[in-house]
This record gives sequence, structure tokens and C-alpha cells, in this order.
Amino acid sequence: MKLFLVVILIVLTAFSLMACGTGEEDAAPDEMVVAPSPESTPTPTLEPTRDEIEPYATRPDFLIREDDEELTVYHFLADLDYLMWVLENNFPFMYTAYWARGIDINLLADNARRAIIDTERLDEDIFFDLVEEKFTPLMLIGHFAFIPPLQFQLQLMLSDVMGAHLMFHELADLPHVRRFYSARTTDDISDFLEYFEARTFDISITIKEDESIAVVTIPPFSGDSEEAENKIIELYARLNDFDHLIIDMRGNSGGWPDFFTGFIMGRHTDIATSAELFVFFKDGEYITRLEPYALTTGILPARAPGRSVFGSIDELLAKNEFPQLVQGDIDRFTYAFSATAHITPPVGVGRVDFDGEVWLLVDERMFSGAQIAAWLAKDTGFATLVGEITGGCWGGFRLLSAMPNTGILFQFDAFYITDRYGRPLEAGTVPHHFNRPGMDAMETVLALIAEGA
Repeated sequence: MKLFLVVILIVLTAFSLMACGTGEEDAAPDEMVVAPSPESTPTPTLEPTRDEIEPYATRPDFLIREDDEELTVYHFLADLDYLMWVLENNFPFMYTAYWARGIDINLLADNARRAIIDTERLDEDIFFDLVEEKFTPLMLIGHFAFIPPLQFQLQLMLSDVMGAHLMFHELADLPHVRRFYSARTTDDISDFLEYFEARTFDISITIKEDESIAVVTIPPFSGDSEEAENKIIELYARLNDFDHLIIDMRGNSGGWPDFFTGFIMGRHTDIATSAELFVFFKDGEYITRLEPYALTTGILPARAPGRSVFGSIDELLAKNEFPQLVQGDIDRFTYAFSATAHITPPVGVGRVDFDGEVWLLVDERMFSGAQIAAWLAKDTGFATLVGEITGGCWGGFRLLSAMPNTGILFQFDAFYITDRYGRPLEAGTVPHHFNRPGMDAMETVLALIAEGA
């Protein structure tokens, strides 16, 4: 039951990633739109210029709703301000989102502000839909998301069963959080649970080019993988009959990558393989500064190391060369430490001796666990990557925060993680070979194979 609920939450995240497009952003307003103070006028009609606005990060005092007070436009704007204040002080990808993905978070907030002011009869549900729409581009970065009622309900179940989501129940017990979500949860989610319980994770295997190429297509990692594991065991029993193994992970939105790292990568070695990571993050004490709406661990259990391993960024930079480090990103952080990702051979299936070439097809629709799989495949030399730069959405364990008026929860990753060259994993993994003009990744890799590359 515990694993089943974890899988549901991962699949919900994967669905949200697949639903988020990279379409054009709203047109930028000429000026940042700001509502007037409640003291100056009862209706939001004034639009001060950007120079008259105090930066979000310097305004920790927000308009807070009284217990029985009806929400007004000023409360909704205060929640938007709070969201931006939390992101500016804690979100590790404020600048990465812009240079790596072209997402201007401040512009998203400006557009949300304009929509809040322009919307008549605004309530919590309309506000939730509005901010979710305006911040949709950011949902492709660092697992940022607003928590919908169904996910909240499932996380409560998981917290009750596992006790793994540290302090999630404390956020859930805040009166304004409970008020928002309890009014929007359903007593019967049996059909939903049955649907997910019936899901299985499977792969497809095809043979190409005169039986010399085996192609394994891997969808998002979710559900029972026993059938997929059996297919890999059967394929690997005759893998040396082929000259090339092509693994197609395009469009894989993520999940736990253990199937790939264990049953595929792990089969090619009889010893544990590792890859080095470097982790940067903001001052951890910010967690206490944000009380009573504290940032807490969310979907995933806390995996932050003890403070004994925290080091200064200067010390880490002095010991390592990072030719691809983005200094503008690093200037936001306080601490750093190194970590290691391990690829362990699966138990009881044995190593495969494959003399052929392994290729991995990648694209920008790969996120989270799929992006980690691509990075590991490249960093360890397991495969030659062909396609486009992958998506991101990976920054360690998840954080949660509650808006102070509506009680809506939002989440994002805590860490800024780089490879050994200093490139943030959030910026995606760069393939060895990009798609050739007029060709997709499969056509490109077949052309490379035909040319003897």
C-alpha cells in the first residue's frame, strides 16, 4: 500500500509535466500592475509604475485574513506576493529558469497580478485556476506545482501510512489550509485508486535492420515493472545477437528510474558504478524564518544530509574545476556539498557481456527520473545520446509552503544540483549528437549506424 501510494503521487506529477506545454507566454505588460492599498481606495483601479513598488523580497509582512473575514482582492494579491517572496528567497532556479528555458518568473507574476485585478467575483477556486494557468511554464522547472485537492488527499493518506512526509501533516492542520482542502476533497476515491492499481509499467521491444538492431522503448516509470523486467531478461539473454541496442526514452516524463539504472544499466557491470554530483542550496535556516507557513518536505521523504557535511561554496569551488558553472546561479546560494549517485547491478540476474554499441534517444519532453537516467547514461559512458537536450525537473527533495490567506499549498525542489562540470541538471542533459536537419532522433541514429559512427 505504501509503495502504491508513492507511485500514484509520482504518476500525478508525471501527468502534470506531460500536460504542461512550452507554449508562448502571455504578452508582457508595459508596467507591472499593482493594486492600491486598501486604505487608499476600495477598488483596485490604480496602476503605479514599477519604480514605486517595493521588491517582494523585502516585504515579509503580508496582509493576513482574519478567521471569519471574507477574502478580498487584496488577500489574493497578498498570496501572490507571498508566493513570489518564497520563490525569491528559496527557489534554486529563479535565474536558471530564464537562461535555460526562457521563463521569466517575474513576468509570470506580473501577468497573474493583472489577471487577479481584472477578474470579477474572484474566489479561491478561480484564484487557484488563475495562478495555475499563469505559472504553467514554471511547472517544467524544479517540480514547481500548486497542490490540487486530490493530490493533497493522497499525500495525507501517505503521511498517515508512512509518516515519511516530515511536517506535511502540520501544514495540513493549519486552519486556513484545512479550510481550503477539506471543502474540496471527496469521500470516495476508490475508482481512482482502482485505476492506478491496475496500471503496469511495460516496455516495447522491436528489431530493426536485418535483425542487427534491438530497440527498447521505455515509457514513464510507473506501476508494476515485473513484466518489463521479464522482457529485458529475455532480450538480454540473446543481446549479443545484435550489433546495436537503441533505448528510446523520448517523451518519458519521469518517475523512479530504478528500472533503467538497475535492470538496464546495471546489467552491463558486475560492480557498482557511481557518478559525482554537487549540491548548492540556500540558507537552511530559512525554514524557521517562514513559520508559521514553514517550508517542509513534500512528496518525497527528506533526504537532506546532516549539517556536518555542509560546506562553504568557496571551499567546494577551490577543490573542483567547474568549466560550465553559471556564476549568476551560484551567487544565490549559501551552502554546498558533494554527493554520489550509484548504479547497482540487480540481484540474481547476472551481468550481460555485450560487445555492441548502446544508444539512448532523448528529447526535451524527458523530465525528473528520465532526465536523471539520461545524465547517468552520459556521465558514466554507458550510452551515446542522440536527439535534443532533455528537460529538467530535478533538484533533490521537495519543499512545500502554504499561502497565508487561501491556504493553497505549492511545492518546489530544494537543491541546485550540478554534474562534475558544473552544469545544473535542471538545464537538461546535452546529447552527443543532435538531430540532423529534417530527421528525428531515430532517423539520426540509424544514419549514424549506417555510417559506422
